[in-house]
Amino acid sequence: MTHFVNSKAVAKPFPVLWVMMLGMMVAIGPLAIDMYLPALPTMADEFGVPVSEVAKSVPFYFIGLVFGQLFYGPFSDRVGRVLPMYLGMTLFVIASVICATTTSETVLFIARTVQALGACVTAVVTRAAIRDTLNPVQSARAFSLMVLVMGLAPILAPSLGAFVLRFASWHMIFWILVAYGVLNLVLTKLFLKETLSPEKRNTAPILHTFANYLDLIKDKSFIVPAVAGGLLQGAFFIYLSISSELFMVGYGLSERQFAIAFGANAFGFIAMTQVNQFLTKKFRLVQLFRFGALMQLMCGLCLLLLGVVFGEQANFWLVFVCIFCCIAGLGLTQPNAAAIALAFQKKRAGMASAMQGAMQFSVGIVGGLLLSLFSVTPVLKLGIIISVLVLIGTILVFSLDGKLDLSKVD
Repeated sequence: MTHFVNSKAVAKPFPVLWVMMLGMMVAIGPLAIDMYLPALPTMADEFGVPVSEVAKSVPFYFIGLVFGQLFYGPFSDRVGRVLPMYLGMTLFVIASVICATTTSETVLFIARTVQALGACVTAVVTRAAIRDTLNPVQSARAFSLMVLVMGLAPILAPSLGAFVLRFASWHMIFWILVAYGVLNLVLTKLFLKETLSPEKRNTAPILHTFANYLDLIKDKSFIVPAVAGGLLQGAFFIYLSISSELFMVGYGLSERQFAIAFGANAFGFIAMTQVNQFLTKKFRLVQLFRFGALMQLMCGLCLLLLGVVFGEQANFWLVFVCIFCCIAGLGLTQPNAAAIALAFQKKRAGMASAMQGAMQFSVGIVGGLLLSLFSVTPVLKLGIIISVLVLIGTILVFSLDGKLDLSKVD
């Protein structure tokens, strides 16, 4: 199942600038999700609804991410990586214009879904392009480096959103996203070179796509790390959906304070991904995957305990530290989950990348729905859902072969 290569192939030069550019392109997703979070209370006032109602636009965005990725994956395997990027970014720009000009809550939800249908192309194409070009260990390092670049988005996005709100309405936030979409189109034109040569493209009939997805689901080398990574990533999406309600409504943080708290959690994630780059030289990817999962699980259980014991009186700093460490743990689980899941999928890297991303955001959708079912404090809701998701994910991670060595997979 593995293909052995010589040491020179494993150690071939790392295309740092190229990976950093991919990170810039993928950053459009976190920007589109995070930049408008400080504006949710203002938007709720304008629409005349509770903050929790407007926050449902986050799960709506996830819906677009799921179905968009499932389309772009096989599409990019068929036509290459560049054309889907043009298509997705054009769709993103159009949807962002609609978001910027709407005065209807319903139209906003629909436009956010379409916006996500466009934005998700960056995640699919970049992961597939990395797998087209690099071996699994290099891929894990590349994903970590890419997170360093794209990770600036969730750190800066809420602060940028809060800054914009000081001088303009929330509509301006979406005009900024329009400009970023145009920038991605320019980067695609100037710098994104095709990584999938015509002879390696999938030429099977389009009707076979569904069957290929079923084959992918049956492939344990893919499905186990992909599902595990998706469940662990779910901790972030649950936090994302409830963050405004938790910090701004529950703890009374201002827009600026919320931006700082949100950015600090994102910084923890980015810092850990860079630690992961170093650790991949000393430990197997599966070992790092396991450690990160245990780190997230312990933090989720601590949140659950705080919610059960203290309820609304849970200390802000204790809650914050638990969330910070849980999100930081993603820096160990996500790059390694992606590298392991895609390791043996070189001929269908686009489809596998899409399926992996769709699983992650499906968890976000389900988690967002679960949040509305629990009539308990935000801390307890967060603790319950994160603990359950991460526990299942951790069990799957430990079902992987701890001695799995991907350093020689081509």
